[in-house]
Amino acid sequence: MIRLNEAHIRHLYTGSVFAACMIDPDWAGEQADKVLALFRETDDRPVLCDPGELEPEGLVVAVGFVSNGLPPAELRPVGDEFLRCIALIEQELEQPVVGVMPLAAGGLNGMVAPLVALQAGVPLVDADPMGRVFPLVSQSVFAVAGLPAGPVAATGATGESAMVQVQDPVRVDRLLRALAGVYGGWAATVSYPMTAAVLAATGVQGSTTRLLRIGEILAADTSIREKYEGLERMGGLKLRIRARVSNVGWLASATQPGQTARPSSVTLIGEPNGRIVQLEIQDEVLLLMVDGVVRAAVPDIITILDAHDGNPATLEDLWVGNTIDILVMSADAAWYTEAGLRLAGPGAFSALGVQQ
Repeated sequence: MIRLNEAHIRHLYTGSVFAACMIDPDWAGEQADKVLALFRETDDRPVLCDPGELEPEGLVVAVGFVSNGLPPAELRPVGDEFLRCIALIEQELEQPVVGVMPLAAGGLNGMVAPLVALQAGVPLVDADPMGRVFPLVSQSVFAVAGLPAGPVAATGATGESAMVQVQDPVRVDRLLRALAGVYGGWAATVSYPMTAAVLAATGVQGSTTRLLRIGEILAADTSIREKYEGLERMGGLKLRIRARVSNVGWLASATQPGQTARPSSVTLIGEPNGRIVQLEIQDEVLLLMVDGVVRAAVPDIITILDAHDGNPATLEDLWVGNTIDILVMSADAAWYTEAGLRLAGPGAFSALGVQQ
């Protein structure tokens, strides 16, 4: 077990932004700030542990925000939403929660889990359902393994709560998106209740540790070359391209529930070779092409960094004339199986016309 300190939280935030390539990291930053504020008020610290360090039959749940498919609303959480969700799950299953994991290892939900762990007084478990960020609750390795997503507890900022009695992960997405819309744009959710033993057997292991390590490397007082060499030593770094944005196009298109309504296509010029680089984006970067040839696609993690200092960039940094570094890292092995690709491969994001 590791007792997380202020440096850990800052590294986790950096790693979470890196893994998600978000439009706006403000909500993730708010969660980090809340954890650090609690550090100043109390000596309590969240503990990071492996699933195997918990009682095998202990109940572990995934915690995370679910939106109605639009950017996060201006309505901010009160702060007790996840605790109320945990209480509902404990009442429903007649078993105490002994650990929480992030709904996604990265982005906003990568930062929610340590805050909830600290508030609830339970360990943050070093595993998760995705090993990266996907837009849908159903895009999880648990769904690949045939495990149910429910029951799910969902709470809004205005006080309403619901216990969703559903097993099918696809139905969970539709119901939670609808609830999020009624709640004001988002819902705090507790889902995928399972024993620590099942999590150890089916979840993506070491996902929070990976984010911490990425954040530590990128925050180091070293050159950008040394930072990238550090990421390469971690393993999983498949490709790195430096390119200058030359055109950004927005394409109106219908999408699945939980995905953005306006996918985009970004064209860049590779430096120094002048190759044509293209990114296709829908909630995240889905596809990377160079001179018309696909070089990476979901479930690969395709992210962007500031070409000057190696800090994680966001989709808002894709403006004409800006030079960025595009990095591609491998996702968990489960996503490259036939079942994984069917659930979260290019064909699952067909609104862009991308096929496997």
